[in-house]
Amino acid sequence: MADNYGSVERDGLKIKAAPGTGDDEDEQDIIEFNPLYTYPMFGEQEQIFGYKDLVINLEFASGSLTSCFSMGYKDKKPTADKIYTTMKDFLPHDIIDNHDLFTQIAQRDYNEFRPMGTKVAEYRIAREGAENSVFEFYQATFETPRFLEYHKRLQCFAIFFIEGASFIEDTDNKWEIRLLFERVSENGQETYNFVGYCTMYPYYYYPEHIRMRISQFLILPPYQQQGHGSRLYQLLYNDFCSRKDVLEMTVEDPNDEFSDLRDKNDVRHLTVQGVFKDIRAPITNETILKVAKEHKLTKRQASRCFEMALLRNLDKRNKAQYKAFRLQVKQRLYKHNAEALATLDKADRIEKLQETFLSVEEDYHRLLALL
Repeated sequence: MADNYGSVERDGLKIKAAPGTGDDEDEQDIIEFNPLYTYPMFGEQEQIFGYKDLVINLEFASGSLTSCFSMGYKDKKPTADKIYTTMKDFLPHDIIDNHDLFTQIAQRDYNEFRPMGTKVAEYRIAREGAENSVFEFYQATFETPRFLEYHKRLQCFAIFFIEGASFIEDTDNKWEIRLLFERVSENGQETYNFVGYCTMYPYYYYPEHIRMRISQFLILPPYQQQGHGSRLYQLLYNDFCSRKDVLEMTVEDPNDEFSDLRDKNDVRHLTVQGVFKDIRAPITNETILKVAKEHKLTKRQASRCFEMALLRNLDKRNKAQYKAFRLQVKQRLYKHNAEALATLDKADRIEKLQETFLSVEEDYHRLLALL
């Protein structure tokens, strides 16, 4: 943070999850983290001007997401940015600015809050400090009792942690939502913490089916790198596969992290299903389309999974095998980028295609190492 009257970057904005244990002086259970993105509020440079030693606090009750806004600074200029005015359209509609009142409500919610919607699954993940935790999935729509108001609280996390995110239209009842909560049992009492969520939208797929598109997918920072994202993705995928009305699962503008999660889980699933048994390049277009249809993947995603499986079993010392693999990948890349490649002369087109192939191959090696 700045120590003068200059700008303050996003590390001056702190998000706190408060379980509400009942001891105002004891903050050992408060989890603090910073947002990844604030440019929807503060512009591309993500800066605030006119304050000395500015700190902005957004506190949330860890289950109900009741929220509190506060800020502190040593001094400010008369022309300083109006922070709350700038942020308010992105914050929960019922956010409060009285910390004592927030503490009282958080304590009440700690004891009384229960998830909304229909519970559809649960699981445990072994980790230190979570011996008494069970993670539960719930499905909801905007017609689900209590969920519309809850969504108005949680949607700010999409702005803070999903690049390019915007609020979805909560008057459209076609949206489907999956919520993930941690249920903690201690001393005979059960409490719930919000872990993450996913929003999905059904698009018409001729003649009588739908294409389900994943829109927002988020696990809060304190729960990341623990396997919860894969659990949520697997739940969605299994649900879509079991529904006769869903013909295909797609993703809206996936970032690198989600693409990795998707690739790893799809390759694992298809491997378990025996799809890659004894495969050799070239894989025919008919085979790719058949697998894509059976497993409700896009053709591009099915192709990428086949390519990763080929590379995993490839002996690069076998020049014929490696050439077949290379041509398999380049053929897809050429079709996917045909319009851009058409503007290049033949030599440049060949060079660009080779560069792209090597980049894809390197990324596949990285993903396979994670598997």
